[in-house]
Amino acid sequence: MFPTGIIDLHCDTLTRDMWASQPPACGPLVNPAYHIALGKMPRNLRWVQCFAIFVPDNYRGQDAIDFFDRYRAVFDRQMVAHGDKVSPCRSFSDMEQALEAGKFAAVLTVEGGAALAGQPERAQVLRDAGVRMLTLTWNGPNELGSGHDSPAGLTACGREAVAELERCGVLVDVSHLNDRGFEDLLSVAKKPFVASHSNARSVCGHRRNLPDAFIREITDRGGLIGLNYSKDFLSDSGRGSLDDLYRHVCRFLELDAGACLALGSDFDGTDIHPDLDSVEKSLSIYGYLTQHGIPADTADGILFGNAWRFFKAWL
Repeated sequence: MFPTGIIDLHCDTLTRDMWASQPPACGPLVNPAYHIALGKMPRNLRWVQCFAIFVPDNYRGQDAIDFFDRYRAVFDRQMVAHGDKVSPCRSFSDMEQALEAGKFAAVLTVEGGAALAGQPERAQVLRDAGVRMLTLTWNGPNELGSGHDSPAGLTACGREAVAELERCGVLVDVSHLNDRGFEDLLSVAKKPFVASHSNARSVCGHRRNLPDAFIREITDRGGLIGLNYSKDFLSDSGRGSLDDLYRHVCRFLELDAGACLALGSDFDGTDIHPDLDSVEKSLSIYGYLTQHGIPADTADGILFGNAWRFFKAWL
């Protein structure tokens, strides 16, 4: 059996070259060294990928704006250069049309609220540039709040930014947000939000993972959680195999969170076990889950259906 398709809520493919000592000669979507490369994609795959512009913690103000603009231009150029295979999507109808045309659907997102440069009104600027989801923080602090490297919660700017993001239709993403910031968000958010690449802390104790209470909040609010393939977030031992991913799935199902569970691979942004280190291996998750007693419709929901329904309602 084969899943309906793959929807992946997070990858760092667009900005992976920022770590290279010498920029690659080819663009990020066709670099065969990357987890995601168009030339390696399985044929006839219905694939929706959220491509994040990762803005590092040390960027502020105009530097952060310039960084975002640089990689937004990279995304736009890649969409034009490979328009026969992939299509940029700003709405659910765009996604439908891309898949119906036999193309891959690409959704632009941002990882790191520093891209707002401390100006909540820039949420509309990002929306106009095609951004449809924003991760409020990375590991450290920015103008909106902090990740797990700092104890501070949401700032006044962060609270205002959440309201602006919701107003202009950019999904709020809480992956990387620390516990205090998450609790602050609960009093501000009016719409469902996303944890694009986070696992269950009760299975793997890393602070980047979600406590059970937070999983229940996201579920009760009709949100979405993407399973992260990072070795460090799948297993306390750092192994991070497909077996470990399965343990997280089981925990989410025990918490009645199956309907809000999706994939958030973190491709090209983290260390990933060979069990999971390609889009083709993402497809193998479906067979693994069904062979281990997960109903086929539940497994298909994790790989595709849950995120598809969420995007239909909120994108």
